[in-house]
Amino acid sequence: MLRSDDTLLTCLTPPGRGAIATLAVRGPSAWSITRELFQRVAKRQQHAHLTAPLPEVPTPGKFWLGWFGDRSADGADEVVLFVRAVTPMPALELHCHGGPEVVRLLQEQYAARGVRIVPWQQFEQSHAPVWQIAAQEVLIQAPTVRTAAIALDQWHGAFHRAVEACSRRWRGGERATASQILHRLHHLIRVGRHLTQPWRVVLAGAPNVGKSSLGNALAGFARSVVAPTPGTTRDVVTTTIALDGWPIELADTAGLRASADALEQAGMARAQTALAAADLRVWLVDGAANPVMPDFPNERTLIVINKIDLSAAWDWNRLPEAQRVSAKALAGLPELCQKIVERLAPTTPEPGEAVPYTEEQCGALKKIATELHAGNDQNVMTLVDGLLEWSFSRSAFGGPAE
Repeated sequence: MLRSDDTLLTCLTPPGRGAIATLAVRGPSAWSITRELFQRVAKRQQHAHLTAPLPEVPTPGKFWLGWFGDRSADGADEVVLFVRAVTPMPALELHCHGGPEVVRLLQEQYAARGVRIVPWQQFEQSHAPVWQIAAQEVLIQAPTVRTAAIALDQWHGAFHRAVEACSRRWRGGERATASQILHRLHHLIRVGRHLTQPWRVVLAGAPNVGKSSLGNALAGFARSVVAPTPGTTRDVVTTTIALDGWPIELADTAGLRASADALEQAGMARAQTALAAADLRVWLVDGAANPVMPDFPNERTLIVINKIDLSAAWDWNRLPEAQRVSAKALAGLPELCQKIVERLAPTTPEPGEAVPYTEEQCGALKKIATELHAGNDQNVMTLVDGLLEWSFSRSAFGGPAE
């Protein structure tokens, strides 16, 4: 449990060996303890640096180069000290060498003087609201520039402001406007759930239709073995790619057919499992051989005719909505990528727009949509209030209380 008089330290950079590590210190004693341990470089000489103590009062925005620790005991590191803020309490950053032993050295010297070493999430709790900490967690894990930009908008408060606006307008009688905001947030749930986790796209079809070749073409390198022998792919081979800035886990699966081979049957069973969990199933048919169509519903299925560089063995116009590609000749791939993105994310946010980014938010919005449809205005208001309560305590929707 954090107390208001605690002085806290955390490492902001990932663990491991790196060129630079950043330690953040915040609390009532942050400046006095740092003054005790840090000597700024006052003057450079040919073979040494003359040092001097820090001023008694910190200045926001000020940088100093100096030594942290006891140089005579060979227990010091040359660091850059930055004063981020002085009110309501001192907040400092130390940029040091990134080796784990250097980081440990600095941490131990602070800890010996009563500073608490905490994870960055707990450090942020001392000054940031829960909704911002949650957005920061998403931002750290965002795998693409596009998803990171959306997460950054939420860190700046886009979603929080939208929920506050809904509450205010609903209570002020502007229920139609508030409902529009809530409907828009609901439509963006799929996007919000894939800011850190990739969409799952499965390539499926009969043997030898070119699934592995297409997967390699989309990935840009030979991820799967390609051979004319049916049943070459025996396992689910996954590759993480990005299409239009959206992270996608692309899965190449075993060809589906009747087979007595036990190993091939195991591969097909894994393919069926992957298909059941997919956000989108890309079913390939051979344009140069008799087509084999899927035997499952098409609401999450995109039909693709492959091998259009070869002579047609059947009338491709029988499938007017199908995408046409040649994985070997790399033809039609941009159009296929665009269609995949359209199927996965038909609703995309504008820059700066509110997007739900946690499971608590997505779950609440689903409940709100149900209550809006049923006309249960009081329940809608209760759920919106719950979203605002979550912003400062995750226990509102069953998550861990902070």
